[in-house]
Amino acid sequence: MSRILTVIVMVVVLAFGVFLGTRLNRGEEDGKGTERKMVDAYGLIRDLYVDEVQADSLAGAGIRGMVESLDPHSVYLEPEEVSFSQAEFDGNFDGIGIEFDVINDTLLVVTPLSGGPSAAVGMAAGDRIVAIDSVSAIGITHQEVLRKLRGKRGTTVKLKVFRPLSGKLMDFLVTRERISTSSIDAVFVLDNGTGYIRLSRFVATTADEFRKALASLKKQGMKNLVIDLRGNPGGFLEQAVEVADEFLHKDQLVVYTKSAKNAVEDARYEAKSGDGFEKGRVAVLVDKGSASASEILAGALQDNKRAVIIGELTFGKGLVQRQFEFKDGSALRLTVSRYYTPSGRQIQRTYRKGGDGRELYYKDAMVNLQPVKLFAAPDSYLYLKNSDISVYRTGSLPGVLSRPENGKVLQKGQYELLRDAGGIIPDYWVSGRPYADFYQQLYAAGSFEYLAQRILDDPASIVQKHRKSLERFISDYSEESRLEALVMKVCAEKKITFEKQAFIRERQNIALAVKARLAHRMFGAEGQIRVYIMQSDPLIMVASRVLGSGTSAVR
Repeated sequence: MSRILTVIVMVVVLAFGVFLGTRLNRGEEDGKGTERKMVDAYGLIRDLYVDEVQADSLAGAGIRGMVESLDPHSVYLEPEEVSFSQAEFDGNFDGIGIEFDVINDTLLVVTPLSGGPSAAVGMAAGDRIVAIDSVSAIGITHQEVLRKLRGKRGTTVKLKVFRPLSGKLMDFLVTRERISTSSIDAVFVLDNGTGYIRLSRFVATTADEFRKALASLKKQGMKNLVIDLRGNPGGFLEQAVEVADEFLHKDQLVVYTKSAKNAVEDARYEAKSGDGFEKGRVAVLVDKGSASASEILAGALQDNKRAVIIGELTFGKGLVQRQFEFKDGSALRLTVSRYYTPSGRQIQRTYRKGGDGRELYYKDAMVNLQPVKLFAAPDSYLYLKNSDISVYRTGSLPGVLSRPENGKVLQKGQYELLRDAGGIIPDYWVSGRPYADFYQQLYAAGSFEYLAQRILDDPASIVQKHRKSLERFISDYSEESRLEALVMKVCAEKKITFEKQAFIRERQNIALAVKARLAHRMFGAEGQIRVYIMQSDPLIMVASRVLGSGTSAVR
């Protein structure tokens, strides 16, 4: 055989081999094509990019990019973030008390922690922090956020915040405090014999804390119970299940989870023994800051006709995350299933995937649906109305969502709005009047904290007579005779325009806000809560009226 013919035969054999191999492996190649593309891109950037890049940072950025294309609650955590996140559940850090995310290079306040320093100065879910200590926060990383916002207790941080709903830039001065992850902020019995428990989050010790609080109230002769979940962003699902167990009979369904792809993630959670408070009347207070595990608890008690839900439509977070840790200490917190209330309601509100979808998701969370705009005949659902609030009894609304043909009780086009909003629909939907701009400016500037400290520092103030007894302080202390002068002075110092007529209209609310801060400084967080609950909280008034009428459930 000539050399030319030999070469031709070799080429043909090689070509056939390549063809055959390609045919046999095409399925495998198609299946791994996407993964190979990612690996190739990683290698190209690492080896050929014009500047030096860190391999770990590049990998983290790639994972974060993938996760941002998913739902709003799936996140990638760097090692430092994992340790910080764990610390929040252990209660061993000092900071400003917010849950945050960085979306499109913007630092977003997911929620201020109830009772924390950020909540105290009036920061709200959906706020964008655009500067920290006069340095731009645009483009900030998660690690930089933690380093800048956490710090020694008692130190302050200046935040410039943009609030999209109002279109305003606002300045906040936040004093770092120990961020306690204990679940119970306050436990006491109201004058009418109703017990009150303020539950701020669901951490590893929540169920144990709750059982102790419940036992304490029962010893004090509690007749009915109010569980306050306002501002509670959630936490451990299992802890919410255990709390619900205290009110339900054995084998009653609390919540169930379902995954479209992985049956391993499907689970049913049922009550085991209960007997904590299975017979007394219960009311649960919620607002748009009540999310996740809070909604599990509220939904379980509502569907099992064990409690009345009072307040606003809740946040609408019905996605379950599991944390997968990598060897370098980083982690992927991935949504693996959805949860459903016992009646089959899916609480998760609609969202659009991707970075823009995340930003819109949290912006929408700030919009508070008003029942007067939902109902075709709102007056027919009116339960109570006064100068401060309107209360609508909404017993048929969840049924409307499960049976669209009954949607005629809603205004045209509002069925889809309510369905997409998700969340737990309260049995008694409370709509209140907003505070005046002047009050909100004082609130945002931390003026009430400043005023309280000035009053406490004054030996001539009448507050000095009430330092030893919270009960006497609540019943006897009203306001400083020089309150107007003090407010005028703080306005001048904080460059807020003092409006005489606005001050007159809001004087009672301003005095109450200062009194609550005084109680916080003298008697702790529970003191501040008790001032509001016992002197002005409209939801407590509604709860007392509903529970006093013997209503334990409305469906």
